[in-house]
Amino acid sequence: MAAYRVTAAAQLGQTLRGLRKARDMSQVDVARASGLRQKTVSLLETAPQRCSVDSLMRYLAAVQGALSLDVKGGAPQPGEDERW
Repeated sequence: MAAYRVTAAAQLGQTLRGLRKARDMSQVDVARASGLRQKTVSLLETAPQRCSVDSLMRYLAAVQGALSLDVKGGAPQPGEDERW
């Protein structure tokens, strides 16, 4: 499956919806599989900034997705502290 780069909340909602549809799942299907309410599934797709990270992770598990983070501009340069 392809990787998607998300840099804004609006993109996250659209990406989640696309992942759900690619799995041929309805919002109710995701709700059942994740233990979330259908309203929360809808909110993740329309206003993800209003949802918790826990809800996002449960949604992703239901659609067999994963969260991956990277640093804008590439990897730290040698000698830079990699801890945040």
